[in-house]
Amino acid sequence: MRSLAIISHTPHYYNMEGKVVGFEPTLREINHYTQIFDVIFHIAPLYQSDPHKATMPYMSNNIIFVPIKPTGGKGIIKKFGILFYMPYNLYKIIKCIQKVEWIHFRAPTNLGLYVLPLLSMYKNKKKWIKYAGNWMKKDIPLSYSIQRWWLKKNIQNSPVTMNGIQDNPESHLLSFNNPCLTEKEIKLNKKFGLRKKINDKLTFCFVGRLEKSKGFPALLDAFCNLSDKSWINKLHCVGEMTGNNYFKELLSDNNISIQYHGMLNRKELNKIYMGSHFIILPSLSEGFPKVLVEASSFGCIPIVPPIKSILSQFNEEKQNCIVLKNTTPLGIKETIDSLRFRMNEFSELSKNAMKGLNYFSYESYYKRILSEIIQN
Repeated sequence: MRSLAIISHTPHYYNMEGKVVGFEPTLREINHYTQIFDVIFHIAPLYQSDPHKATMPYMSNNIIFVPIKPTGGKGIIKKFGILFYMPYNLYKIIKCIQKVEWIHFRAPTNLGLYVLPLLSMYKNKKKWIKYAGNWMKKDIPLSYSIQRWWLKKNIQNSPVTMNGIQDNPESHLLSFNNPCLTEKEIKLNKKFGLRKKINDKLTFCFVGRLEKSKGFPALLDAFCNLSDKSWINKLHCVGEMTGNNYFKELLSDNNISIQYHGMLNRKELNKIYMGSHFIILPSLSEGFPKVLVEASSFGCIPIVPPIKSILSQFNEEKQNCIVLKNTTPLGIKETIDSLRFRMNEFSELSKNAMKGLNYFSYESYYKRILSEIIQN
């Protein structure tokens, strides 16, 4: 019987029915691990606040949630909580991983500062790490830099999967596509995408955290200063906002056709994709965001930053996206302004964006996990 312990920083909550729910994109991925493992323990933080919409329950009784204390955040007190709760969290982690054959850790996170040294002590356990951030980025927090160095040196003695195509001379570093849809979902979504009309006012969407690292302030600045908005229907903004009144004032101004939705569940998010012609993601750094594939499966044309891990799938040679020259407000504005004169290209770009997405299916991902990690 194959058994697995997953250690992550995925937020979990109790819903109104008293059932544990977690961040939907991660739980969708973990739910599919039941194709490989007979029993799965997921060790992750449990928050006492109400869940947001982008959560879901586990879909199998073979997945057992093991709660630990949430740690980290901004401010000295919250950072001190990492040390304060470390003994309790380590106790829960050690107790759990002693029961299993395999260990899977999802990095980078503040947990990694003590989980990675712990994993290196388990010489006889089978394990692998998923690094979900941008492996090539230079300007990262010190804790992330330490974890990346640790993983590169392979001190924990395990394979490390990285999102997107990366330069990885070390044999234990593996480039993996980030899974987000089933093959059935890709096929169904494409039917909607092929029926999408691109001959009227056009709609954009942004899906992600509404913060500087995701390029959201620059995107708002660009939209507020477009030379001509007559051809644009609206910009949908989907994601968590951290109490910025300036953003809220801009988003409430209907004159600039910007609509804020907050966090959405899968059904609501799919409706945004169905009604949008573009997904724009002017991030400063990314691994490979799942939202690009999700939106592309509905025929949304990706407008992407010049980041290598993204350009491995969406690039101008494949004619399946539009690449920003840079992610400054001016650079984003000039790119969007130029789209008015490229209307005849959009139908082909949309069709091309829907090609090759099966590489991002859960089925494809788990075949690689089995053949390159589990069965090695």
